[in-house]
Amino acid sequence: MEILIITALSAAVCLLAGKLISLKRRIGALSEQLDDNENRLITTQLKGDELEDVVKKIDKMKEQHHAAELAVSKEQAALKQAIADISHDIRTPLTSVVGYLQLAERSAESEEQRANISIALERARYCTTLVNDFFELSVIDSKGIEPVMEKVDVSDMLCELILANVPNFEAAGMTPVFEDSGRAVYANADSKLLTRVIQNLISNGIKYGRESMSITVREDDKVRISIANPAKEKDIDTEKMFDKFYRAGRARSANGAGIGLYICREFVTAMGGSISAKYEDGVLTVTAVLEKQA
Repeated sequence: MEILIITALSAAVCLLAGKLISLKRRIGALSEQLDDNENRLITTQLKGDELEDVVKKIDKMKEQHHAAELAVSKEQAALKQAIADISHDIRTPLTSVVGYLQLAERSAESEEQRANISIALERARYCTTLVNDFFELSVIDSKGIEPVMEKVDVSDMLCELILANVPNFEAAGMTPVFEDSGRAVYANADSKLLTRVIQNLISNGIKYGRESMSITVREDDKVRISIANPAKEKDIDTEKMFDKFYRAGRARSANGAGIGLYICREFVTAMGGSISAKYEDGVLTVTAVLEKQA
């Protein structure tokens, strides 16, 4: 009798152990499927038990989550496209406004009229810059950047942009100093994107710097473009200044939306380069690094 009881108990233990081992394997398989983000639905080998009910509920939750993600993605895409369309629609009349204000400024009959028109022209140009920044931001976020890489003479580009910004330097009371090796320095870059990057960096230095601006281009294993100037502000976080909408202090909040440096980072990264900043002894230096072109 005892032998029969022991035998029955042993069989029950073996059966229970087998079920536990099977359950452990099935749970392990389910865990692997849950870790697979590309796996829309999960499955279980056996049917008609409690674990299958759990799997069905998990699958329902995954379907709901996937549907929610698709909805959010569509809404974000629609919003970014709307921003791009609105920015494009605003840029055309703003360009006309700037043109008419320039004509009015030249034909002003008194200094007071000229001063008032000059203020309006400055704000119109600022609005144009903001609209252009938001347009580029929408392109970056929605469509991505597809640079057309070519051999670009960085020294020549810097000279042209410095000359183009002479009125801005004079208005800010700043003196630009360009340091180069005296020979052409070529980078592998997209000419339009690089022009935008350098212009953004110069504009940023004029807005938030003072006294002078040092612009240098160096060539070693890479091409390194640096723009440095004494900064007006002291609370500059060089780790965050390339983040979208970053603004340090009241001066930045009054003069921009914090998009320019973010655009610089995205454009430089798209060209296979990098950009960084350091703040030492009151001087802010921003350096863009690109691949060298022979």
